[in-house]
Amino acid sequence: MTPGIVTRTHRLGRPRRLAAAAVVLACMFGGAADARAQKLGIQGDRFTIDGTPKFLTFVTYFGGMGAPNVIADLHLMKTLGFDGFRIWPLLDTGPQILNGDGSLRATEMAQFLSILDQAKQERLIVDVTFTHEHIAGLTPANTRVGLANVAAAMRSYENVLIDIQNERNVQDRRFMSEPDIVSIYQAIKAVDPARIVGCSEARGDAAGPATDASFVARLRLDVTMLHETRSADWYTLPVQQYVISALRANGRPAYMQEPMTTRDSLFFYPSHDRAEYFLQAIAHAKLAGAAGWTFHTEVGVDFRTGAPFFEDRLREFPEPEWAFVNSLKPRIVLRTNNGANFVVAENGGGGGVRADRSAGGPGSWEVFDVVDLAGGPLISGDRVALATADGKHYLQAVGGGGGQLRASSDSVGAFEGFTIEKPGGGVIHHGDAVSLRAGDSSWFVSAESGGGSSVSVTGTARGAFETFTLLFATPHSVAAASAGSVREASGEKR
Repeated sequence: MTPGIVTRTHRLGRPRRLAAAAVVLACMFGGAADARAQKLGIQGDRFTIDGTPKFLTFVTYFGGMGAPNVIADLHLMKTLGFDGFRIWPLLDTGPQILNGDGSLRATEMAQFLSILDQAKQERLIVDVTFTHEHIAGLTPANTRVGLANVAAAMRSYENVLIDIQNERNVQDRRFMSEPDIVSIYQAIKAVDPARIVGCSEARGDAAGPATDASFVARLRLDVTMLHETRSADWYTLPVQQYVISALRANGRPAYMQEPMTTRDSLFFYPSHDRAEYFLQAIAHAKLAGAAGWTFHTEVGVDFRTGAPFFEDRLREFPEPEWAFVNSLKPRIVLRTNNGANFVVAENGGGGGVRADRSAGGPGSWEVFDVVDLAGGPLISGDRVALATADGKHYLQAVGGGGGQLRASSDSVGAFEGFTIEKPGGGVIHHGDAVSLRAGDSSWFVSAESGGGSSVSVTGTARGAFETFTLLFATPHSVAAASAGSVREASGEKR
């Protein structure tokens, strides 16, 4: 796959075990499949993928070493729209890769590298977080030896970042001093200078973000990994702006590694029982300038009991888990300015595009899958691609603008990218008025007469004909600006 080119990803539509078997066969015989991992990098305070800045969305998969269906689990993550996952290879709910003296456990390490190989196959980023407290005898000095050994073994994996110690500042078995962190950081860099390395801290005080930013700058770590204060208003824009602006002051990427948990067996937390909280949190984090964000669920911590597939574990909780993960890849309809018509890819894609349909229910030709090339939820100013209902094509501004809008392209390049904008900027909500500009050009998608006829990329300014009402067909609203489902908004069925 050429860097910067996106190909269509399909949702799992068959029974999960058959899907898993198909993935296994693809891995065994898929010579045409591109197994090259994405290269994770840093540009200023942003993460980059193959050199291009992108907001990254992770999911917790702490107990992945004990998961019996890793291939299916990771394929699901990619299909749902996650960019990566967070795994703890020393967790005591599964095989552990280190001995107390810091030496590698050969069998377990081979298993761990197989997970990284599968992540490479799925083009997922892996946050490898260490927890020295789970290994008897693993002192900070031995941890230094152990993490250097792991770093050497992972040298060929460009899709991995390291968290030296989970919540290293908590005054219990997790605690690790700043000199120890620096020593381990230097040991990792000695064997793998290009590896992105940070160390997470938990903060329950008002000064937390600034304190964490100072810690990262003082120790010269590569990335800030904050575990947020879990207050009732944690997901709101003012809170996210306060936290992330403080973190970004050190010039490093602000990785919201562990925000509010969806559930906890020991503690009660507020504002965490509905997907809407998490959808607002990730959108506000991205808007505030975060480099990445993790959906923190405990369903993947311990696979010794319960459902063997990560998908089934997510499905057990319609709220917030299943609703959230099915909202990551938004599906939308675009209603024209006349309030009566919708943009449609004829035959579901592969040909022309018009703006003359009078309905836009889920599953119809009027529904488009949104690929946000900037990563994460939709924000005004993002570059997006719009995939058609047939699962094979993308909308294209022929010639880059100034002419036809077609739905015949089978990959995303310069002509398939559109800048989505709304008045005043900010998060794109259900019911917002938006415009679509071809790439960075001055040409806008325009519905002739405001709807009911043809649609092209010939608008020279944002006017009524270039304005569309965006309606989500996916389960989420992200603080909906207007009530009602897509069918209620559209009136009748096609």
